[in-house]
Amino acid sequence: MDPSSHPATPSAAQALFGPSGRWSLEPVAAWLLTRGRHITEPRAFLGALVEQLDAVDAHVDRVRISSSTLHPQLAALGISWSRGESVQLWSGEHGVQLSDAYRGSPMEHLQQQRRMLHQRIAEQPDGDEHPIWQDLRTAGMRDYLALPMALGSGRQNALTLATRDPAGFDDEDIARLTALANLLAPLVELMVGRRTTLGLLETFVGKRIGERILQGQVKRGDGEVISAAFWYSDLRGFTALSETLPTDQLLKLLNDYFEYCAAAAASRGGEILQFIGDAILIVFEITEPQRSRQVCAAALDAAIDAFDSIAVVNNRRRRAHQPVIEFGLGLHLGTVTHANVGAPDRLAFNVIGPAVNMTARIQSLTKELQIPLLMSSDFVQQVDRPVVSVGHHAMRGIDHSQELFQLKPE
Repeated sequence: MDPSSHPATPSAAQALFGPSGRWSLEPVAAWLLTRGRHITEPRAFLGALVEQLDAVDAHVDRVRISSSTLHPQLAALGISWSRGESVQLWSGEHGVQLSDAYRGSPMEHLQQQRRMLHQRIAEQPDGDEHPIWQDLRTAGMRDYLALPMALGSGRQNALTLATRDPAGFDDEDIARLTALANLLAPLVELMVGRRTTLGLLETFVGKRIGERILQGQVKRGDGEVISAAFWYSDLRGFTALSETLPTDQLLKLLNDYFEYCAAAAASRGGEILQFIGDAILIVFEITEPQRSRQVCAAALDAAIDAFDSIAVVNNRRRRAHQPVIEFGLGLHLGTVTHANVGAPDRLAFNVIGPAVNMTARIQSLTKELQIPLLMSSDFVQQVDRPVVSVGHHAMRGIDHSQELFQLKPE
């Protein structure tokens, strides 16, 4: 089955307002330019758009909007709908262009040719064909249309539609749907831009800070007081490793440490506030006082999981004759100010207050005491796991010696 482009179609004016044809785009266009453009959540937007197309009897049974994106983990984002099913979000990781699903697909055609693809779907396969045609045939689709949506950023996005109508899409249908793609392009660009911005903010500054920036906390001094359980961990021997390991091996070790600590914390509500060299500061916010015990238990479980996960990684590293990952971790409970600070033209959200310093000092004692996980007395009062005191210890910058605790050895 060889896809081919469709011949010339009627003018945009005819497509939008022409009285002939089975349906009119005018009500859909009016909706897009008024109520539709205020719907910023992608699934809600596509669901509402489909309702508008049904209202004018556009006989569309499948819609998919695809967009390339600037994201460190994802190459593409999209939303899709098929009649009888709910709207779905989907994503494609970097490297998807090398997959069999992409090669020979309508998406590859649009990216390379940058022009419309109109394909009738035969009832029987015609020789070797891409799996998408079999999937569409199985779903009862009879005609397929893929339309490019060029955005102001230069990225190539796509609107694809399919119908179960045996008559398929005629020239006037294609003209109207092409006009629809042009109307959708700027709205999709705004939605993708917001999702990309949020994704980049979450990746580089964290979900908590990213949301606050988008909510308008962008001025120097903007901030709030938060209560939380704090995690501060630091690699052992990193300076020596950085002087002896090849760069690629050093980065692999560092990223493994960051990845498994972050995964353990995130699964229990923790969020990385800062990477400080080879150290990590993680916050488990206590949004309600009555949740203090629950949050501290989650922070401790996350710490235990991190040590267990990295123990597995270290087994692999030993077999490969690579240096193991060793780190110390301090846990504390307290209140800090989370604020936007810095120079007028270079700002960063930071946590300010003695609770952070205390957590860092507790961590520093894990090396001296040869105990990888230490907790403050304030923290252990909120957890039920058996602990034992390791005595009172003076800490730099802390007025009084503090009693520290470790988990009771099994």
